[in-house]
Amino acid sequence: MLNYKYSTFPFLAIGLVLLPGWFFAQQPGSPETSWRDWTAANQAWLRAQVTPNRVVPDPDPARRRLLVSYDIPPEEFPQGFHRSATYDNALAALVFVITGETDAAAFTLHALARLVRADGSLWFSYNTANSWPNEGDHESAIVRAGAVAWAGYAFTFYLTHAPPCVADDRGCARERAFFRETAVRLANYSLSLQVDDPADPRHGLLRLGYGTIELAYRPETDEVVEIYLDEPALGISSENNIGAWFFLRQLGQLTGEARWSDAADRIRHGLLRGAWNDEIGQFNRGFHAWRAPDPVKALDCASWGVLFLQAVGEPEKARAALGAIEAFYSAQDGDLGGYRPYFDHPIYKTAEVGKYFFPESPRKEWRELPLVWSEGALGVALAYLRTGQTQRAREIVVGLKALQVEGSGLRYASRAVPHQMADVPSVAASAWLVLVAEAMAGNPLAERFWE
Repeated sequence: MLNYKYSTFPFLAIGLVLLPGWFFAQQPGSPETSWRDWTAANQAWLRAQVTPNRVVPDPDPARRRLLVSYDIPPEEFPQGFHRSATYDNALAALVFVITGETDAAAFTLHALARLVRADGSLWFSYNTANSWPNEGDHESAIVRAGAVAWAGYAFTFYLTHAPPCVADDRGCARERAFFRETAVRLANYSLSLQVDDPADPRHGLLRLGYGTIELAYRPETDEVVEIYLDEPALGISSENNIGAWFFLRQLGQLTGEARWSDAADRIRHGLLRGAWNDEIGQFNRGFHAWRAPDPVKALDCASWGVLFLQAVGEPEKARAALGAIEAFYSAQDGDLGGYRPYFDHPIYKTAEVGKYFFPESPRKEWRELPLVWSEGALGVALAYLRTGQTQRAREIVVGLKALQVEGSGLRYASRAVPHQMADVPSVAASAWLVLVAEAMAGNPLAERFWE
């Protein structure tokens, strides 16, 4: 099954918040001060990625205030250097709320709300310099339940935690009503993907969404191309469903409406009953389109799985998933340590494509590749933090500092994998860094994230 999250590489005046407590000492030159400078620099870079900016000074009007996902020079990728992922915008909005930059969060949420389609979905990513994708031109564009859920969670998190409107501020009240309506539209789309047959082992889980991209080798031109399937994507991703559970549960709490809480309960039951795999100690990647379990070992299904299992009161399974993380995903790239996205799974689905990139090893697996994935490692750090292992969480975060690019953000991965992973500064990586740092500092809003 296609890699759910990383397909279509690579697209897929700062208000500094001073972090309290043991996390940041005040002595100049101390390691803690250096770390504060590091996370503050990433927060500043996130703000600089918001369009209009130096890279996209005149964005498409409907895409103003979206963030450019990667720091890629236009001359290196002229068609997509300005690409903006829905997931990245949701993450950035969450970080802005957590760090007290409420207006910045609202601007990005307005940009996402403008892009919600008639069926309540969002495309996985958007150009900011032009209008792709749109209803008349969406070649290679996909919809994923997980990205929709992250956007929905950002709206409900904002509505739950942003400062209340002052009396008689009708503009604020209209904005809150609009954001709530947008969250409901996203939730309705999510429910349209839910498997509703109680006899189906996937009952309660959300299908992927729409569109699939597969890689193919063309011998006549000696190149690898992306083949777009313009049709519903019927597989199921555990990772997508974990995000959807947090979204729908929070929407139910916000609105008091049982239909959202009930939908979240169905997802919870579906994950625990149908997707948990005792043999590997974590959630399967999901289900194939033909309904068979997909037992590929994926890091997010373990690390995000820990956060979900802690939230639903399954501490023994959460401990098992932490064990799976260390058993399968620990990675080293030179002196850099961290975690890889997959374990015993081919990097490329077909041997023909694999041979193009790895002529000596067409079926090369992820565990054979010396790669550290920063976004994934930060998810692991948060999992350790939520299970009370603060020192281990800190060690993981500190170990990623070598991936920082001066004057920019945190690199997404230690090396590039064509059509899979980028090795350039990334909004997702930088946002996760700030989020985890705030959680380690005891910021109460960061502690409420995916609680």
